[in-house]
Amino acid sequence: MGIIEHKTKKQGFGKMSQGRLIIVADDHPLFRVALSQAIASLDPQIRIIETSDYDEAYAALGRHQDAELMVLDLNMPGMRGFSGLVYLRADQPQIPVIIVSAIEDDDVIRSAASFGASGYIPKSSSLREIKEAIEKVLSGETSFP
Repeated sequence: MGIIEHKTKKQGFGKMSQGRLIIVADDHPLFRVALSQAIASLDPQIRIIETSDYDEAYAALGRHQDAELMVLDLNMPGMRGFSGLVYLRADQPQIPVIIVSAIEDDDVIRSAASFGASGYIPKSSSLREIKEAIEKVLSGETSFP
């Protein structure tokens, strides 16, 4: 798929260096777009970079050290379970990571927290719940179901 960078509706291309930057990494295009739309609705100045696998997400983070958040699918190509999260947290500890997953098992959610995730969003979450989780993590809190 490659990396897609979005500007929100009130930004022009000349303003891409302004606003918060969030990386959304999910291999399911429909869910990736839904996450991006939820994030964009929080603030018209947010910039969003979409990626479809772990390697693209990690590369995007390397190119965009100003990222304030990564939203990361637990079961996408390259993640290798929690290994991708562990490596990301060790390499970029300043960037909060929210895990998204279709798995709603309490043990998996606790594991995500113990491996350094700042939040966990089940893919069954409502748009309101997704927005609330992202807002909490962007404000420095954690968000787990």
